Amino acid sequence: LGSKCGSAVASAGKMAAYVKVADRHGRTTVRTMGLGHLLLALAAAVAVWNFLPTGSPETFVEGIATHVARDVNVARWNAKPPFEIRSRYEGVSRSRYLRRLRHRRWCAQFEYPRTFGYVLKWNDTAGEGVVIDQEQTQKYLVIRDEIGKSYHNHATLQTTEFVEFFKTDEMDEVSGFPLAKNVTGPHGTYTKGSYEYREIMLRAGNFPKRWQDNFEDYDVKVGEWWTQPKWRCGYPAK
Repeated sequence: LGSKCGSAVASAGKMAAYVKVADRHGRTTVRTMGLGHLLLALAAAVAVWNFLPTGSPETFVEGIATHVARDVNVARWNAKPPFEIRSRYEGVSRSRYLRRLRHRRWCAQFEYPRTFGYVLKWNDTAGEGVVIDQEQTQKYLVIRDEIGKSYHNHATLQTTEFVEFFKTDEMDEVSGFPLAKNVTGPHGTYTKGSYEYREIMLRAGNFPKRWQDNFEDYDVKVGEWWTQPKWRCGYPAK
């Protein structure tokens, strides 16, 4: 009986796992790892996982893919403010909501109603454009001097831009449209400005900071610009 037990222990000790290892010269050698080492490594992994704050035997067996996805979903849900707070401040932060309130009180001081609308067209050469109210019932004429908030000294408007303005009853004799005054972004924010003017400033070199642009310093393509010598790239006129 003793000899049988000794042979069983010896055979158990000879059970091993074979691992292929490549050295720095690219040669592959086969090394053995005893069964005891494998069991010890597995036990250490289970112990470490159970001691982790997010670890558990169920997640160790089932995998961590669903566990990580659940943690991410829970974190996103917890980061979302409650519905009571969102409905209280119209879906924005408290500071932004207070800025909107100050803007509304400022608008209430004037005789003309404040409305939202869109920019239909803008002529930068003439310095005027046409906006329409949100209900698309009336068009209004806007001039450059009536752009209330802009990040540039040369104020412009972008077509299809969402704006806010005072709709007045002062008619323009040339266009036949009433005037829109103090045109800004929604809730009194800054307007975006035309893409063409931003492209001109970008091509001139370093993009200027806020209210540091000078329209006279830029080369603007006006009229039949392709016939001018500086735009013909050295080709003679026909």
